[in-house]
This record gives sequence, C-alpha cells and structure tokens, in this order.
Amino acid sequence: MLFTTSLWLFVLINKVAHTFELNPNAYQQTQDEREIKQHCLIFEDHFNRFDLRKWQHEITLSGGGNWEFQWYTNNRSNSFVEDGILYIKPTLTSDSIGEQTMREGGRINLWSGQPSVGCTGMEIIQITTRVTLYRNKVHVLQSCERVAGTASGGNYLNPIQSARLRTIDSVSIKYGKVEVRARLPKGDWIWPAIWMMPKHSQYGEWPASGEIDIVESRGNTQYPYGNITTIGSTLHWGTHYTTNKYSLTAAEGILDDGSTFADDFHTYGLEWSKDGLRTFVDDKTILLTNFDQSFFERGGFPDTWSNPWRSGDIGAPFDSEFYLIFNVAVGGVNGFFPDAPGKPWRNDDPHAINAFWDHREEWLSTWGEDNKNAMAIDWVKVWSAETDC
Repeated sequence: MLFTTSLWLFVLINKVAHTFELNPNAYQQTQDEREIKQHCLIFEDHFNRFDLRKWQHEITLSGGGNWEFQWYTNNRSNSFVEDGILYIKPTLTSDSIGEQTMREGGRINLWSGQPSVGCTGMEIIQITTRVTLYRNKVHVLQSCERVAGTASGGNYLNPIQSARLRTIDSVSIKYGKVEVRARLPKGDWIWPAIWMMPKHSQYGEWPASGEIDIVESRGNTQYPYGNITTIGSTLHWGTHYTTNKYSLTAAEGILDDGSTFADDFHTYGLEWSKDGLRTFVDDKTILLTNFDQSFFERGGFPDTWSNPWRSGDIGAPFDSEFYLIFNVAVGGVNGFFPDAPGKPWRNDDPHAINAFWDHREEWLSTWGEDNKNAMAIDWVKVWSAETDC
C-alpha cells in the first residue's frame, strides 16, 4: 500500500544513544532529483521456492557482532518460504534444546565440514569485551562454540534462534538500485535489518570499508527511542571502529497515520551512483547523501591521521562492490536499544542476556502469532549501473 506525502514525516536526525529529536522540515530538504544511469536488472527472487544458490546463511553465535541475544543458524524454523513469501523468524532456543540445557551446561558448537551448516565467522565462548560506543561492532578472534553456565561467565546460551541471509556468493553491485518488498516484524526488542556490506573490504576492517543500512527498525509498540512506526537508514564509515561517523549520515522515517510497518508490505530501496546515495520507502526519501566531498573531509578527521580512502573515488568507501543481507536480531547491549523504563536488561550488565530471558513473560506475549514476529519478504530486485543491458 502506497502512502501519500501527507501521511509521512521524513526526519533527518543525529542518531545518538539517548536522544530522539524530530525535525519536521527535513522532508523537503531531502528532495533531490538526480540523473541515474540506466539500470540493468541482474538479480530477482519472488520466492516461489527457497533457492539456497541465491541465499547463503551466516552461521554465528556472537549476536551479529553487537552482543545481541540471538544466534544465527540454517534451520527451516527460522528461514523458510510459504506461499511465495520468505520469512526470517526468531524462535526460542529452549524450544530446541530445553530451558535447563540452555541455562546450565548446554553447548552450541558450529564447527562443521559442510558449508551450509558450518560457522561462517569466528565466535566467542564467553563475553570478554564490552562494547560501549553506540552502534560500533567489534570483531575479535574467537572460537566457534559457546557453553552455558560457569564456562561462559555465568551466562545462558543465546536464548533466541534466528537467521541471517546474504548474497555474497550470488550477487553484489557497485552502483545501481535495490528494491525489497517486505513487512517488518512486530514484537518487543526485535531488530530487523535490510542492509549491505562490502564484498572485498577494499579499505580495511569495519567500518573503514563502509556499511549501508537500507532499513532497520525496532519491533516494540511502546519504546521512547523508536518503535514499529519508525524506520531508519544509516551509512557506517570511519577510520577505525572507535571513529565511526554514522551520525553524520543517518535519517529516520516515521508513519503518522496510526499504522505501523508491521501492518503491511512496503518497498524499501536504495539508489546509488558515483554522485551519491539515496534510500527510500515506497519512493519516499529517507536518507540522501551527496558525494560532494570525501568522507575523510566529511568526518573532520585530523590531517595527521592516515586516510584509508585516499586511493578511492570521492565517494569512497562507497565506491566498491556491496552484497545484500537480511536478518532479524533480538536485543543486544551496543546501544541500539538504550536503557529506558520497562527495558528488562541494562547495557552495562555483564549478565544482560540472562536478565532478558528471565523477563520473557514481559516481552514474549508481544511477539504474537502467525509469523507476525517474522520479517516477511515478498520479492527482491537488484539492478546494476555497471552492467550493460
């Protein structure tokens, strides 16, 4: 269902951990008609079946790099196709292994000789590093298993099981267009995302090679820092994970007609050229970033610092190939869910994952039934501006 402009406020804000300021005039400021090179359709999926030649599962335990409370697996309870719709759905780990095993003595080991079920990243047995900067992601050399109880500092196994799909082996683009027709999930502390990562990390480790978050949301119906009426788009970039300047390239869109992004399908998209990048929903702009200065200049980094993008175009790090990712996360301690009344864990609690699970009666009832807590994807299309039609 398409919404008219009167039903929308598009808001450019600085995303910091403890503010949620709105600028109602920002929508008009984001309008920018640009000439886009002819795009050639190079990838599409209408999910008549679940084609795992197109979609590769990421198999991880560390909560997606943000100390979230889920682990990602290749399981048809969490990623499946029904009636032409792809669902990415969080479930309870206790439903698979039992609550006692999850709490004490249980083990998740993802080492495997099969690429479809083996760990795709180095994971951690217990939390030894605390992330305190908002939205920053630390990747540490780790082992690919986790044990509940005393072996993991007294923490439970990840209580949520979910899925994260990517196209790293099937399609990536440098400039072009992406559209995804999707319905976002509803439920407290659910964190869906449609986003892109660099295929080759051209400029070094995250976030030096960039990250494009086409859309993220929070499944909560009541939460002071954003809920299912709000979506956000963000570019992540910086010389080091401690200097991520995402707040300079972040914006939000808000439904103000009483509906939510979990009520119906919307088309979320990206247009990307050498001149700039635009994200949108139902063709209404969310984030607009012109490549009119280098990101080193944009970030105000000191001249004495090493510039990782000095060999790239003016749009570097957003001048290399990126692939598509879909995932549904839950919770976490990185600051995407700032501490607030009613939140069942604190981000500085070393046992935050336990507090989240121990308060499940407060949030589980909000997840609903009939796949309402799943991200539902009707179709995906990817166009390239670098390929001749």
